[in-house]
Order: sequence, then structure tokens, then C-alpha cells
Amino acid sequence: MSDRFLPDSFLTVRLTHRVGTLSLGVSFALSEPWTVLFGPSGSGKTTVLRTIAGFVWPDTGSIVRGTDVLVDRGAGTFVAAHERPVRSAGQIARLFPHMTVRQNILYGSGWTAKPTEEFELTDRVMELFRLRELAERMPRDLSGGERQRVSVARAVMSAITFRGPGAALLLLDEPFSGLDVALRDELLAGLREWLARWKTPVLSVTHDVGEAFQLDAEVIKIADGRVVQQGPVGEVL
Repeated sequence: MSDRFLPDSFLTVRLTHRVGTLSLGVSFALSEPWTVLFGPSGSGKTTVLRTIAGFVWPDTGSIVRGTDVLVDRGAGTFVAAHERPVRSAGQIARLFPHMTVRQNILYGSGWTAKPTEEFELTDRVMELFRLRELAERMPRDLSGGERQRVSVARAVMSAITFRGPGAALLLLDEPFSGLDVALRDELLAGLREWLARWKTPVLSVTHDVGEAFQLDAEVIKIADGRVVQQGPVGEVL
């Protein structure tokens, strides 16, 4: 992927974790703007993302962002999910039912001291996700696909307005899997370009080869809880 803007090791992950019958054991580093975690269902992809996000404490291992240790099981270090420079959206949209589409997206903003810029950016995010006409609707009045787009839009809003040092990592766990393929491809193309402009790195999950090639991303291929190969999509897939 072109226009690299990350250090050689933005995030380093080394962990083992037992999930049911799966024995997860992975080691990799993120250094590209967009990385795809690719593999079949049940290979451990979602568990890896949940561990990075702070929702799972691994049995052993560490997660390091630059010089900041997010997890070190041996030292007993565990940064809580809400304190990590990580934002995420998954396969199930978890929206605030009492808030409109606009309010849900705006809730993710870290620019609370900049209301004018905040509102303008919210409009731009809604336009990116084809949500402008739905801005004042409540979640109960949205289709499943529309709710998913709002969920991803809120995560994107939160990632690009991150107030801490450095950039926030955006985790996407197949949030567009239920969308029409043409719409999904259109959203991914726009999102890839947009996040590159905002210098926001992404780690996403997919088992769709076409999606991985469309993103022209770094690929980490995982199977049976192990990293099989990592490199450019044209080499790995």
C-alpha cells in the first residue's frame, strides 16, 4: 500500500490464548496503513481483535504500541479498553437507542472543545457512509445495514478525532459483511482513501479475497490460531 505514514512497528502483538478447542498463538507487527487479518471462520481472527481492543486478557503475551505497553501478562500490565488508543466496530451494531444517527456519530468525537469543527466533520462522515438523509432517524427506524454503517461511522469519527499522542488504531471486524457487495466496495474504497488522509491505521478482518485485493493491504494470513504468512496481498493471497 502506498503513502506509508507509520513507524516500522506501530503495534506489536505476541500472545497465546485458549478459546474453546482453539489454541491461539500469534506473533506479528503492524507497520502499514491498512492491514487485513485473513482466514477462515474459527481461525481466531475476532479473538485477536478483541484482545487488542482490551476485551480479552490473553493467557500469555504482550501488546505494545510504540513504547506504550498495553498488555504484559508476565508483568501484570493491562490497560483498560476505554483507555487504549484503539477504536472498533464489529459485526453487530451497538447504537444508543435514544440517540439519532447524527447524535450517535457525534458521540464518538474527541473534539468536544471544537463544536463547529466537530459538527462539520460529522456531516462529512455521514456523507462518506451515505447517511446524510438518515441523520435525524432513530436506530429503531433503520435497517440492519444502515445500523451497521452508523456503527462504523461512529468508530471512524472516534478514531480520527483521537486526542492522545500518535494515532488511534481502528479495528474493523467484518462490519460490512451484511451489505450489498456493490455498496460495500464503494464504502471501502472511500474509507481507505479517507483514513489514509487522516493518517489513521486500520486492522480489519475478512475471509473475502476480493475485499483484501480491493484494499491493496498488508495481509496477515491466519489458520488454526497461527500466523501462516504476512506480506503484500499479491504475495500472501
